[in-house]
Amino acid sequence: EKHDGTVDVSELLELYDQHVETVEQLPLPGYRIDSLVTDTTAVRETLAADGAVSATTLQVLLCGIAEAIGDVEHARTVPAGAARGADQLPEGVHRVPYEMTPDEQAACLDALSQLQFAVVETPVAVDD
Repeated sequence: EKHDGTVDVSELLELYDQHVETVEQLPLPGYRIDSLVTDTTAVRETLAADGAVSATTLQVLLCGIAEAIGDVEHARTVPAGAARGADQLPEGVHRVPYEMTPDEQAACLDALSQLQFAVVETPVAVDD
């Protein structure tokens, strides 16, 4: 972290790599994980190439994060070890609302919030 509180681009690149790995492990439906990974990777690649990212690209990722947070907040909580409706579905297919343990829900919200903070710290490209 720099003295003015901002995060260095090289640190952000590492953070985005970590966020991709974390998102891939979240108990979210495959389509939600794919979308977040794709959008996070697009931000990371643009940041690596240009040192900044367009507001539109950042907004797309922020919208995806917000949608995921909303879904997780409205997930049906189930006790750890309980049979879930999703256990009956093919792998990667989840019922909506999601079913999560309180620990899974808290971990998801933490991971998604941390990703949001990375987006906020990302330098925005100035339009010509």
